[in-house]
Amino acid sequence: MVTYGKTLVQVLLSWAVQRGTSVVPKTVHEHRMAENIDLFTIDEIHMGVLDSLAQKKGPVRYLDPRNHIGFDIFREDVDEPAKVEKDENAAA
Repeated sequence: MVTYGKTLVQVLLSWAVQRGTSVVPKTVHEHRMAENIDLFTIDEIHMGVLDSLAQKKGPVRYLDPRNHIGFDIFREDVDEPAKVEKDENAAA
């Protein structure tokens, strides 16, 4: 975000932390780790803009496994408990 001289990641992490959301960024790159902890305070106007963007509904992205595993895991009418075999060597 040009206004703050920060990267997009720093803006989004700062926004999330400032609004009280737990954030666990993932990277193995040292320069990104340093970037991820260099957070800042976003003013109220920009917080409002970012909050409004978070409220907009768009396409939901998730992996629908029905076409990959051969059955529909979302059908509760055919849901049944998993069968667990008893381990005879396990301690009682």
